[in-house]
Amino acid sequence: MSKIGICGIGKMGSEITKRLLDCNQNISVWNRTKSKTDEHVKMGAKVTENINELTNLSDIIIIIMGDDKALDYVYNSKDGLKNINLQNKIIIEMSTTSISNIKFLEEIVVSSKGEFIECPVGGSTQPARDGKLLGLIGGKYVIFKKVENLLKLICRRYEYLGDVGKGTAMKLAINLPLMVYWQALGEALSIATKNEIDFDKALDLMMDSSGAAKIAHLKTKGISEALKNKPTIQSSFNVSSSLKDMKLMIEELNKLNTEFHVINGATKYVQEAVQEGWSDFDASLLSVYINKKLNNHLL
Repeated sequence: MSKIGICGIGKMGSEITKRLLDCNQNISVWNRTKSKTDEHVKMGAKVTENINELTNLSDIIIIIMGDDKALDYVYNSKDGLKNINLQNKIIIEMSTTSISNIKFLEEIVVSSKGEFIECPVGGSTQPARDGKLLGLIGGKYVIFKKVENLLKLICRRYEYLGDVGKGTAMKLAINLPLMVYWQALGEALSIATKNEIDFDKALDLMMDSSGAAKIAHLKTKGISEALKNKPTIQSSFNVSSSLKDMKLMIEELNKLNTEFHVINGATKYVQEAVQEGWSDFDASLLSVYINKKLNNHLL
């Protein structure tokens, strides 16, 4: 059995770790905030003091960080992967970053004598816990085959797409319609509420029509409560994370030297929401933010 290291115990990293522990895998973990690993240690994981110890104890290291600043620390700090001998180690990079950066991270691993594959995932914390993520794989096919059995424990479906960068490109492509959806839902609900249709009634009808995205049904209770200034929905992907991903999408689209009206327009709403204190709310609550804004009820 391969020894697995998890680098980054955020929301997704935490649930992936629990899933692998449930599957009786040999797991070591590292996180800059060590207290976040307490639950995993109780489940059987070994906590490590630094990235070097994590790599020494592991054959395969899954990295899943929240932003490029955290990724830069993992790869480029004095304790990072560029200063560690990665011979006979495989890095699975699951973080969402830019296409250019994922290729740069591969170069660091290869220069440290390691093997690299990207596998950004689709899905939130509950699918991660249940092993039902969508894996989008880029890298050398021979490396993919070495980690395929591990990916089967994490993903309901995984697709090998080709060279490094293609997994990231597909992840950004998949996320774009969802990023836009919550804003479109907010504007749609505003048409109804401006005409004195009850918000909850309009939301219910939207969910019972072609106006509902697949994930929207899971969020309606939280959306309704947030309208009443009682946001209770637990965020698996917040507004600030949405803004980060949308900026990555715009970066890639700008390379095509044409204007993309949909994502640019949607990003303006998200930037305003962040500036007005909605950063930590679940991304689905952008529909509430926009409805309140357009109805002049924003506090």
